[in-house]
Amino acid sequence: MSTETERLDYLIKVLAYNNAKEFALKAHIRPDSLSRARRGTNHPSTYFERILEAFPQVQREWLYTGDGAPLLEDREKGEILMKLESLEREIKRLSELVEWMGNKIGL
Repeated sequence: MSTETERLDYLIKVLAYNNAKEFALKAHIRPDSLSRARRGTNHPSTYFERILEAFPQVQREWLYTGDGAPLLEDREKGEILMKLESLEREIKRLSELVEWMGNKIGL
């Protein structure tokens, strides 16, 4: 999602089940103002701070730039997956070491 409008539309879909009016009211944005931002008449970034306040799970960097994960839970999932991959590599290394040691002592 490269544009501010695309990121805004994504958040409406994910956080308000595609209900723009509900999203706007929760973020203390007038629904008609949000509608204009989605059409490109207003700059969506005008409302980003309100969105971040209303939806703390939204990643600030992603909202402003499109970089990173959209939601904190997505970032946390990514960090967990990286840790799991690291643990899997360590288990493999230790298994190989145990096998090598077993071969050395004739098991």
